[in-house]
Amino acid sequence: RVVNDTIFEIQHKGVTMGSQRAKTAFELAMEKVAGMPKLNSEEIKEEHKKESIAKGQAIAQNYLQNIHHKTDIQNEIAAFSPDQEGYGRKSALECLSQALSLTNPQTSRHILDGIAALNPNVSTDAALKRLNNIIDAFQKELAATYVSMEKIEVKRLKKEGISGSAIKPNLKAQNSWQEKQAELTASHTDKLNNFQKSLLPPAMSG
Repeated sequence: RVVNDTIFEIQHKGVTMGSQRAKTAFELAMEKVAGMPKLNSEEIKEEHKKESIAKGQAIAQNYLQNIHHKTDIQNEIAAFSPDQEGYGRKSALECLSQALSLTNPQTSRHILDGIAALNPNVSTDAALKRLNNIIDAFQKELAATYVSMEKIEVKRLKKEGISGSAIKPNLKAQNSWQEKQAELTASHTDKLNNFQKSLLPPAMSG
């Protein structure tokens, strides 16, 4: 019994001491926090701005990922506090506009619907028509350039004694085509960028 009482006493003391150690660590942490300089009004405002931007991006990304089940992006942004709503809306609009692509037109309407929900100056149908014109011009120039370069390659092969109706040069694997493709993509991306900026309210597109 003496042994058991001793064990109990040691265990009891261990629990008590453990609690004291945890309490002391907690108190030290709280003292450290209390000793940290408090944020002033401008710093608090900046933190709220960062938070609003991050939330706006998250809302836009969620919208983009749910193409077959549209989220209510308009009400999600409207739920922001008045001092944060502007930053959240701007962040979401920029994220959506940047998602528009020359090579993925099947998502265009979904993205433009989201933009139109956040910017009443944008009409989905009118914007889609403008975007499709940019994409069509890009695809047509790309195709025409490919055909032209392919003909040049066929002529080169014939001069080397390689000919026949079955001859089809693998132009896509050649550096010359890849460089030209990158050049054309960059050229039309500039047009896409200008279009993307036009989807933002004037205060946001500068």
